[in-house]
Amino acid sequence: AGVVLAEDAQSASSMTIKDIVVRGGGIMYVIVGLSILALILIVFYLLTMRARLLYPQKLMMDCLTAAENGDLNALKELCDSDNCAAAKIIGSAVERSTQIQNLDVNEMRQAMEDEGSRQVGQLWQRLQYLMDIAVISPMVGLLGTVWGMMVSFSGLESGLNFINKADALANGVSQAMFTTFGGLIVGIMSMTCYALLRGHVTRLASGLESSCSAVLRVLTAKKC
Repeated sequence: AGVVLAEDAQSASSMTIKDIVVRGGGIMYVIVGLSILALILIVFYLLTMRARLLYPQKLMMDCLTAAENGDLNALKELCDSDNCAAAKIIGSAVERSTQIQNLDVNEMRQAMEDEGSRQVGQLWQRLQYLMDIAVISPMVGLLGTVWGMMVSFSGLESGLNFINKADALANGVSQAMFTTFGGLIVGIMSMTCYALLRGHVTRLASGLESSCSAVLRVLTAKKC
């Protein structure tokens, strides 16, 4: 009996990811798909949610120079020539100033805050997809657990002999455990990455606000 247990333990420890996926059944492939989607999202966030893409240093320096000179036309051209978040925020303030034909600090700040909220909201909306995967994955794993238990009990209720019933029970319970394991792993990893990226987005939003506000302060101080 001890030899059999040792062999079973060695067999379990030597299982590969492919073995786990295969033994987890069809629902396990859904969990694998969610894990791949989560990985793609994480890579996408790391490539796109960067300070030099949201508020490039060169653009901000050029905007500060134009603001120091009090040149709204040059500032507008700089914002129109770039599609980053900072350009849209500063551009909205300049456009608002052009519409009212007056350098109203409160109006420009309000326009900047509105556009800033929209740009930061887009960042949070993108990040929310990762949290959705973190929530859905354990639920899919739980679905696999329920399905595996249904398979187990249906095998016990069938007219199979004792040995076949034991095999059906073991296979169903095994599938239930593997899907639960897979769903929890994907959910935990996705939620951990979401927490880390959430702090990253908060820092980006703070830097974006600070950079754009600096341009507005210089512009209004120059005009005053």
